[in-house]
Amino acid sequence: MASSPISPSQPDPNREWAVLHTSFVLIGVITTLLGPILPSFSHRWLLNDAQAGFFFTCQYFFSTLGVVLTSVLLPRFGFSKVTAGGFVSFFAGFAFLGLGPWFVSAFLLGVIGLGYGLANPAVNLRATQLPSRNTAAAVTFLNFSWSVGSVLCPFVVGTLLPKLHLRGLSLLLGFLSLVLVLLHYSLPGGRDPAGVVSTTHALEDWLAHLRLPQAMPLLALYFLYVGVEVALGGWVASFEKRMPGMSAITLVIAPSVFYGALLLGRGVAPIVLRCASQIVVSVCGLSLATFGSSIIVVSSTPRSLYTGAAIAGLGLAAQYPIFVTWLVEIFRRDSSWIGALFFGAAGLGGAAIPWLVGITSSTTGSLRAGLFIPLGISLIMIFLVLRARPHSAAVQPTGSFREALGKSG
Repeated sequence: MASSPISPSQPDPNREWAVLHTSFVLIGVITTLLGPILPSFSHRWLLNDAQAGFFFTCQYFFSTLGVVLTSVLLPRFGFSKVTAGGFVSFFAGFAFLGLGPWFVSAFLLGVIGLGYGLANPAVNLRATQLPSRNTAAAVTFLNFSWSVGSVLCPFVVGTLLPKLHLRGLSLLLGFLSLVLVLLHYSLPGGRDPAGVVSTTHALEDWLAHLRLPQAMPLLALYFLYVGVEVALGGWVASFEKRMPGMSAITLVIAPSVFYGALLLGRGVAPIVLRCASQIVVSVCGLSLATFGSSIIVVSSTPRSLYTGAAIAGLGLAAQYPIFVTWLVEIFRRDSSWIGALFFGAAGLGGAAIPWLVGITSSTTGSLRAGLFIPLGISLIMIFLVLRARPHSAAVQPTGSFREALGKSG
C-alpha cells in the first residue's frame, strides 16, 4: 500500500496503517477467542452446553449494539476515538474476565463484544479514507490481518492458557488492548470525523424497501450466514476436545483449520469469479458448506473433523462478500442506510444460532446433534440465494465485490 507523498507538516499515513493492521490482528484473536477457550470455561464452571452457548449470545448481541452506536458516535467523535473506545471495552472486559460466577464472565464477554462492534466498523471506514493506490485492495488487505489473528487464536490459547491460566491470558490481552487505546487516541483520525453523515428515514421508507421481493430472503441470509459461521467456528473446538483421547490435549486446531480455509477461500474468490457468476459461486459454495458440515457431524476422529471444517470454511468464504454486493445491487444508493438493518440482523444471527446449538446439545446430551443445526441452515441458504439474487443478470465480478471482501472480516 503505497501512499501519496507526504509533506513534513502532514501526519504520516503509514504509521496509521501500521496501527490499523496491528489492531486487526488483535481483533481477529479476540473475536474468535471464545471458541478455543470455551472448553476451559465449561470445565472451570461445570457448564452445560446451553450455558456455554449463552457466551456467544452475549458477545454477538452486544456487538450488534456496538455497530448501532457507531452511527451516533462516529460523526461526533471521529474514527480513532471511537476505535479507542472499542479497545477500552476490550480492556474492561479482559480486566475482570474469569472472576466470579460464569454469568459475570458472560456479561464481560458482552463488554468485549461491544468493543468489537465499535472498533471493527470504525477501522474499516477509516481505512477507506487513508491514502492508497487502490482503496478496495487496501481494505481487503487490512481484513487479511483480521484473518491472520483468527487463525492464530487457537495456537495462542493452546500455548498460553496452560502457562498463564485464564486470568493471566485475560490480563495479557487487556494490556495489549490498553496499548492500542493509547495508540488510537493519538492518531489524527480521532480529530477528523469528516465524511461520516448521520441521517434518519421514515418507517414508510424502510417498509417500502423491505417489500422488494429480494429484501426478506437477503435479510434472512445475513442472519443465517453469520450464525452458521460463528456456530461452526465456535463449537468445533469443543467437539474436537470431546473426541476419544483428546480430553488431555490443550491445543485444539479445528478452529484454525476452519478460519484458515475461510481465509484461503476469500483470497481466491475474486479469481474464481472471473470465470463464474456470483449466483453459481454462492450455490456451489453453500453446497460445499453443507457437505463439509455433514462430515463434521459424522466425524469421529480429528482428521475427519479437520477435513469437514476445511471444506465448510472454503464453501462459506465467498458468501458474505457476495451478500454485501447484492445489498448494493438491490438497494443501490439507499444501501448506505438500509444496510444497518441487514448488518444488525447478521449480529443477531451470531447471537442466536450458536446458542441454539448449545441448547440442542444440552437437551439431547449430544453436541453432534446440535451441529446438525448449521448443517440444515446451510442447506436452507441454497434456496434463499436463488430468491435473494438481484433480478438483473447475475452480477459480474467488479471492484464492489473486492471491496465487500474487505468489509467481511
